[in-house]
Amino acid sequence: MKSKLTLTDLIIVGVVASVGFSLLLPTILRQRAAARNFQCATNLKTLGLAMHNYHAAFRQLPPGLGGTVGGEDNTSNQGRLGPTVALTPFLDEQALWEKIANPYVSPKTGKQFPAMGPAPWYDSTEYTPWSSVFSTLRCPDDTKKQVEVPEREPIVVTTLAMPELPRGMIGSTTLCNYVFCYGDGTYLMGEMIDVNDADVVRRVRAGMRGAFCGNQQMKFRDFLDGLSNTIAMSETITPGENDAKESHIAQGIKGLSLNPSLCLEAHDGEHADWWNVRRGSRWADGALAISGFQTVLPPNSPTCLSDLGMEDPIASASSRHVDGVHALMLDGRVVYISDSIDCGDSTQPGVSTGEDYALPGSQSPYGVWGALGTRASREVLPNPNPDLAPVETGPVGNQRRRAQEGIPGNSWATWTDRDGKHHLKAKINRIIDRETVELEDSKGILHRVPLNTLSDRHIIMAVMLHESQLEAVSKPE
Repeated sequence: MKSKLTLTDLIIVGVVASVGFSLLLPTILRQRAAARNFQCATNLKTLGLAMHNYHAAFRQLPPGLGGTVGGEDNTSNQGRLGPTVALTPFLDEQALWEKIANPYVSPKTGKQFPAMGPAPWYDSTEYTPWSSVFSTLRCPDDTKKQVEVPEREPIVVTTLAMPELPRGMIGSTTLCNYVFCYGDGTYLMGEMIDVNDADVVRRVRAGMRGAFCGNQQMKFRDFLDGLSNTIAMSETITPGENDAKESHIAQGIKGLSLNPSLCLEAHDGEHADWWNVRRGSRWADGALAISGFQTVLPPNSPTCLSDLGMEDPIASASSRHVDGVHALMLDGRVVYISDSIDCGDSTQPGVSTGEDYALPGSQSPYGVWGALGTRASREVLPNPNPDLAPVETGPVGNQRRRAQEGIPGNSWATWTDRDGKHHLKAKINRIIDRETVELEDSKGILHRVPLNTLSDRHIIMAVMLHESQLEAVSKPE
């Protein structure tokens, strides 16, 4: 005799399924968050490796502000290029570096630009290298917070060459989530340094104690605190399409360098004077308020400018991770720093010349966080430090771990055509009918390129990546 399911049985099955899903969902969400967290740390690790390769090549780190000078109009970069520009050839972006390092003719207007490009705020639809941001510069936890926008048909091309884009397609492509550490100083930390002014040089030596500062290059031998005790980079929240309030920069705050906590009060209150530029809004710009941070206010604090303008900021590290930020140490390690790390007294002035500031050579007023930002103050840090959680990561280890866990390969690679005329940084989506490879670049443009137009090496790479994706998808749980 056949048994029949009663309504009670169906209700029980439904309840069990609902409970099971409710128990499984948090685990899935945690795993996804961990994957984004891991990728963000890997990006920082890649930037650290690029720094070490740069130092091996030039025996110094790139300056906080660099480029060429000599012109006051926007067609000159005015010495405002950030360290990321110098690191591009060490980030597998040689093609982009060649565009920047040589005279450039805009495909849009025919306008000519000198080597090293115009100012980093120049229209990125005309000087396209400034819109050529790459995946290494974006943290997945920040990009996932973008609000939903109406879907539009993707742009599809049949070559590796970049098409001319509608103006609205660019914008968020100039963003960068990773910022450089300027130390624990508070007074005029964002200025271009005049090496011929004795007073400025004396103040710089006293207060600019981080891995990066102005137009000065540092060498590893300058880090007397040790590379493992000095922060090189961290994170910042970018505005993106959702106009994130966390990326706002309050301006016009008097006495900021003497009392950095005024920045916290400005953001908590009804401050209405905001700078029209946001944190992380231009990847090529070396301005401290945009692309740097100080170890003064706790992680995930706001950023402010004093009444002296963008040369006198208090910039903070920030992220969308839970209760902390990633930080890249100069020895190449990536650590997770809690918001609750010891930050000393943020009402105290930083170290600088002048009777109102802490004496040159003194320990950081901003606790362990401030000490981690200095390169040669000889502070002794507690070891082990519970607020510094190491993040195991690395380009090679990441690839191996993805293969072991069966995660489909979303690896970015530089693709070259058979003639060597075009280069494209993109990830592989699929191979269509065994004849065409579909690549997706950082702007979401689909390049459906005949396999036989690629170089032999990249034909083999496309097939291997496609097969590894299929194996990962078909692998049983």
